[in-house]
Amino acid sequence: MYLFEFEIGLMTGLCVVAIIWRALYWRKQWMESYIRADEEPNGQYQVIMRKRSPHQKIAIAEHNGIYHLYAGGLRMLSTDESETQYAEALVHVPMAAAVNHEAVLIIGSGTGITAREVLRYEDVETITAVDLDPIIVDLGLNYEPFVNFTNGALHDLRVKNVLTDGRTYLEGCSDRWDVILINLPTPSSTAFELSKLYSVEFYRLLKSRLNPGGSLAIACPVVSLMPEYVAAVQATLRTAGFHVIPYHTNDTVEFAINGVVCLATLRPIRTDTIKPLIPLNYLSKEQLADMFMIPRYLRVDWDEDEVQTDRNTLLIDIVEHEFED
Repeated sequence: MYLFEFEIGLMTGLCVVAIIWRALYWRKQWMESYIRADEEPNGQYQVIMRKRSPHQKIAIAEHNGIYHLYAGGLRMLSTDESETQYAEALVHVPMAAAVNHEAVLIIGSGTGITAREVLRYEDVETITAVDLDPIIVDLGLNYEPFVNFTNGALHDLRVKNVLTDGRTYLEGCSDRWDVILINLPTPSSTAFELSKLYSVEFYRLLKSRLNPGGSLAIACPVVSLMPEYVAAVQATLRTAGFHVIPYHTNDTVEFAINGVVCLATLRPIRTDTIKPLIPLNYLSKEQLADMFMIPRYLRVDWDEDEVQTDRNTLLIDIVEHEFED
C-alpha cells in the first residue's frame, strides 16, 4: 500500500513538473515572439510594454536608462549613441549626394529618428514620413522617451505623417522628391509583401518620383552574414536605371556586424565628392571615405540578371538560406 501511494505521489509530482516545464516553455516562446533571446539587451532589463498592432507584436524594454523598441521580436530602435550613428549614416550621405533637399520622402519612418536628422537641414521644406504601423508612429508621437530622443520630429510642421504601405502611397500620388530614404525590415516568407518594396518594379516607380539631381538610399541588413543580399539589391537598382554605390553604416569595419546602405542616383557620382554638409557627431569626411571601402570578404560574384521582382522570392531565399545554415 505504501509503495502504491509512493508511485501515485511520484506520478503526481512528475505531472506537476511537466505542467510547470510546459508552462515555462510556452511562456519563453511567447516572450520570444515579442523579444527574441538573441536580441535582448545585455544584462537585466525590464519589459515596459507589450502590444499587438495590426501587423506585428511590439515591445519596449528598458536597460540602464536606454529604451529598446522591438517589432516582431527584433530590435528596431534603441535610444543610444549607436542609433544616432546609424541614422547619421543613413541620412547624411544621400543628403550630401543630392543637389537639392527641399522635399524628402521617408518610407519606414518609424518613431522619427530619421526625420530628426533630415530636419537639421535649413533648406528642407517638407518631409513625407510613411509608415505602415500605427502603434510605432503613435510611440514616436506620444511616448516620452522616444519623443525626447527624436526631438519631437514627428510633430514638426514640416513633417507629414502618412499611415500606409510605402508602395501604396506612391501608387496613389504624383509627388516628387529630392531625397528618398528607405528603411524597412528584411523580406521573409511571413512578410512576402515586403519583397514588393525591394523589387525592380518598385525601384522604377521610385525613379519616376525622384527629382533631377536627387538621391535614393536603401538600408540593407547585416551584410557580413549575407553579402549576396546586398549584391541582389544593387543589381535590382541598376536594372531599374540607377547608378549605385554601397557604403557601410560604420567607419569601423567589424566582421559580422556591418550594415550597408545602397546609395542610388540618376547620374554617376564620385565618392570623393561626397562630404557632410553640416557638423555631425560621428560622421566626418575622413570617416566617410572609410565607409565607402567594401572589404574583399564582403564582395561576391553576382549575375546582374538575377534581380528581385514583384513575382519572385529572391531576397527571401537568400535570407532563409543563411539562417537555415
